[in-house]
Amino acid sequence: MAGMPKTYRAFISYSQQDEVWGKRLHSWLESYRVPRGVEVELPPSRKLGRFFRDDEEMAAAADIAVTVEGAIENAESLIVVCSPRSAKSKWVAAEVQHFRRTGRARRVFAVIIDGVPNSGNPETECFPRALRAGSDPDDPEALPIEPLGLDVRKDGRSRASARLAAGLLGVDFDDLWQRERRRTEQQQRAVVAGSAALTITFAILAGAAVFFGLRANENAKTAQVNLTRFFAERAWERLSEGNSLAAARYAIAGMRLAPENAHSYRSALGAILQSSGESLPSLIHDDRVVVAAYSRQGSRIVTASHDGTAKIWDASNGRLLQTLKVGVGHVNDATFSPDGRRVATAGANGEAIVWNAVDGSVIAKANGQGAPINAVVFSPRGAQFVTADDKGNAGIWDAADGHLVAELKGHSAKIWTVAYSPDGSRIVTASNDATAKIWNADTGKSLATLKGHSGKVYNATFSPDGRRVVTASDDTTARLWDAQSGKQQLTLKGHKLGVWSAAFSPNGELVATTSVDTTARVWNARDGQVLATYTGHSLGVRTAAFSSDSARIVTASDDGSARIWIARDGEPVATLSGHGAAVWGAAFSPDGKRILTASKDKSAKVWDSGGGRLLSTGKAHDREVWYAEFSPDGRHFVTASADKTAKIWDASNSKVIQTLSGHTDEVSGAAYSSDGLLVATASKDGTARIWNAADGRTLFTLAGHKGWVISVAFSADGKQLVTTSEDESARIWNVATGQLTQTLTGHTNWVRGAAFSPDGNHVVTASEDKSAKVWDIATGRVLATLEGHSSGVGTAVFSPDGARVLTASDDGSAKVWRISDGRVLATLNAGKGWISSAAFSPDGARIVTANQ
Repeated sequence: MAGMPKTYRAFISYSQQDEVWGKRLHSWLESYRVPRGVEVELPPSRKLGRFFRDDEEMAAAADIAVTVEGAIENAESLIVVCSPRSAKSKWVAAEVQHFRRTGRARRVFAVIIDGVPNSGNPETECFPRALRAGSDPDDPEALPIEPLGLDVRKDGRSRASARLAAGLLGVDFDDLWQRERRRTEQQQRAVVAGSAALTITFAILAGAAVFFGLRANENAKTAQVNLTRFFAERAWERLSEGNSLAAARYAIAGMRLAPENAHSYRSALGAILQSSGESLPSLIHDDRVVVAAYSRQGSRIVTASHDGTAKIWDASNGRLLQTLKVGVGHVNDATFSPDGRRVATAGANGEAIVWNAVDGSVIAKANGQGAPINAVVFSPRGAQFVTADDKGNAGIWDAADGHLVAELKGHSAKIWTVAYSPDGSRIVTASNDATAKIWNADTGKSLATLKGHSGKVYNATFSPDGRRVVTASDDTTARLWDAQSGKQQLTLKGHKLGVWSAAFSPNGELVATTSVDTTARVWNARDGQVLATYTGHSLGVRTAAFSSDSARIVTASDDGSARIWIARDGEPVATLSGHGAAVWGAAFSPDGKRILTASKDKSAKVWDSGGGRLLSTGKAHDREVWYAEFSPDGRHFVTASADKTAKIWDASNSKVIQTLSGHTDEVSGAAYSSDGLLVATASKDGTARIWNAADGRTLFTLAGHKGWVISVAFSADGKQLVTTSEDESARIWNVATGQLTQTLTGHTNWVRGAAFSPDGNHVVTASEDKSAKVWDIATGRVLATLEGHSSGVGTAVFSPDGARVLTASDDGSAKVWRISDGRVLATLNAGKGWISSAAFSPDGARIVTANQ
């Protein structure tokens, strides 16, 4: 009845294939609390109310099921989870049509999780046809509409929840978001304060338990380490429950108890801080930090400070690697050479220095004209570097011996920054004279002057393709320019005080700005829209730099710290932390709801794939567990160990069902057949074996390789088996007879992994020779060679649709390739250490990787 209050705040419509997102969105919204100060009628809990989500998808019919129809009519709004799956779902279409016929078309909210809006391509279109239909769904002549969607891939959990809350309540988003950020900061401070006060109790109790209960026991140290792991696991459990304060107490208690076991709690503590609005670990100097920048390889960060030093840090954990002591005066700038082997610093003493980034020794010095040097940058090839100083002078110098190559003259005041174009042919400078200038890098001739700012221009840099320049100014704006004509394209407005720096992301899609107003912002480089605002520094933010994969940003502030952030301010992805040593393998369960990991710590662990919660741990091997894999029905898993055995486990409780004994050396790989009746193993003894999974009997021993058999894999129909070896070959075997049917030769180093295509006609192999190869099984011919990794490739698998290949390498990256043309579709940089395993989820939409 009109005017009656609705039972539900919103009805959530989604395809059954996107059930995980339906549940996730439902959880986000029902747990969201509206910040105080937002003027709207709410219950004392400040929660939004109830949201309807149907658990089972029914076939669409002329009439919507009574319960669903009633829920739609009793919901104030409709939220549509948009993806190519929902765009094709008849059920979603029926729900949208029914809701719109109630006359509430303006109360429909689209949440994009996958695909491309309004693309018109059935394979990528994410908006259901009913959502794009004319304003009158019953009028075939009505003009179609193009709905606007909230893209959760860009906004992340916090911002997406706030946007939806603002829309559902009809309040101003900016006001709600600012209040949300302030609330997050208060929660973070509460975490830190509460942890400091209460963690002492944990540490005292834990220490007392170890001291009094285990003092006389020679295994006390082992018990203490186990207790620390217990704390780390409890920290992740509390975090997955949304209790950041309790999680922090457990993590810091573990830190106090056993600092040497840092790997057990460091990632947990970082995730806790991030969930509370904090960044990853701070990089500390004794005075203002004015610059922070990644090496091109992304593994290190260099910071420059007014404390007279530059410091080189490990980007993965914030560990200090080198301190470069400049001497008298501030360090105004620092940057890596393109190869990462050198660092150049700019000193307030008028001297630029080139350093060896590994041992901190001085390679060359360049003495300017006595004025403080504000900026320094290497040329793209690293043979030269450019400096800019307080008197408006810029110079090009030889990086090997420090002699002057050319001068850039034309600015009438202090030059703040200088940058090369990607191809090294041009240089851009930014000056207090309210302009930026573009120069010929060979002759030093001025090519264009960028005029338009009304204040000092602090920063200027080229886009990755060299076609644009972005500038940052004291007039509170950043601006984008055409690098050829010098014409202004966009003005980025939003900062409340002067903008100190602006930088493009490596992929050219984003721009990061930093300001005196203590914030950093990320903008869409195409249309100038703000994507994220970072708050957390207590003083002005000097610079921001992207990591090489555009996924992270490091900021440097006058508050004496540098901080690492997720570039688009998305929800932190769960880290599965709890193993006490390197993780060698990771794989999804058939239903995608669990993840299985294998570790050097002699265990295998089963995790919840949604929140990263530890479900069970299997500990029965005497040495490292090299590999682990679920059975096709997900009820069991098999592990391969250095103790010369493989074991079959109950996946529900991680208890051993069968031990497969017979190999005479380490078992390095194991695999289930598609029906779950057989298990194959690979061993350092030069053989592979096929076993009966029910009783553990050996059915066939496959001999013929001339060295260590590294991996095994069944074809989808279970009729073929592929083995790989250090003898640089892969071999195909008939499972029914144990006979060799094909030998694949062509790699020039160990073949470490292999997998069949879904149709069983092809095999992909991964080799230590840095390549993967796709083979035709019938002929043994190479169909494609996938080259691009800088180190050995250990894993190669087909996507479920057979159109793509996923490779994982010792170079710390995984790559997704299109088989038809060998093109790289995506590169996943997983951080420090090689990737020991990588796999597609059953639907092919996600990837799980395991790092050394």
